[in-house]
Amino acid sequence: MTRTIERTLEFEAPVERVWKAIADPSEIAQWFGDGAELDLRPGGDGTFSWDKHGRFAVRVELVEPPNRISWRWAKDPDVPVDDGPSTLVEWVLSERPGGGTILELRESGFAEDKHFEDNSGGWTAELAELEAMLLR
Repeated sequence: MTRTIERTLEFEAPVERVWKAIADPSEIAQWFGDGAELDLRPGGDGTFSWDKHGRFAVRVELVEPPNRISWRWAKDPDVPVDDGPSTLVEWVLSERPGGGTILELRESGFAEDKHFEDNSGGWTAELAELEAMLLR
């Protein structure tokens, strides 16, 4: 069974602003967890951290500013991406007719229902924080 999380959101903000929010570590840390480090180039490493969940290793797979970025992240805290299960997170930004941005998010590669369910709920919360940040 293939488990994939897919979300589509629309923002009034222009593509370049949404790109900065999803690609700049100082911006990511404002809505996605409690801390972010990211070497924004293919093969670049990073971490996303949550005070109550730990630090998760990340490896950037694709960067096409300001429209596409993807990264693979470890399922478990403090485990390198290549040393355990991971999922692929893909972001696609496009201009919305009439202005603004359409954001498409896709996370794939889940091996367990629980991991899929946890991340499904997590994305709902985190994307709501992204939306709130972009409204400021």
